[in-house]
Amino acid sequence: MPCKYAMITNVISLKPDMEAGEALDVLHDNKIRCAPVLDQDGNLLGMFSLENVLKHLLPVSARMEDGLRRLDFVVGAAPGIAKRLRKLSLLRLEDIMDTKIVVLHPDTQTWEGIRLLVRYGSPLPVVEEGSRKLCGLMTEQSALNEMSKSPEELEAREIEDIKKGAS
Repeated sequence: MPCKYAMITNVISLKPDMEAGEALDVLHDNKIRCAPVLDQDGNLLGMFSLENVLKHLLPVSARMEDGLRRLDFVVGAAPGIAKRLRKLSLLRLEDIMDTKIVVLHPDTQTWEGIRLLVRYGSPLPVVEEGSRKLCGLMTEQSALNEMSKSPEELEAREIEDIKKGAS
């Protein structure tokens, strides 16, 4: 069973020249925590997420691999964090989005997609093989919804796919 059946196709996307503050409003208004950043042709450039914003709020010394392990010694940091967030909200997504992302393809098997969801988190973009054209997103929920279908539904779709391939 390929990922094309376990993906969300009605995807809210962002543009690379959007300011982070505007993108945060889009995430908030749509009650989502992450969205793909696409060029004008619908090609995936990166992902923008709440986690991405939180990472950028941390001091560089805390983001480094061997950097600070704890920040509980910082007292009265709220004004500094608010200032960092205001500055961050003015940055363009192309400057702060995550570009090192794992992608799936429509024909990737759903079990492989689930393995990658567990390893890298959700959502994972599904892009056309050989290009970066976004087809959809696979999430934990979309994968579980697909896996919970009856064997009869899955078999009927498999037969339909075989018929399409034969014609």
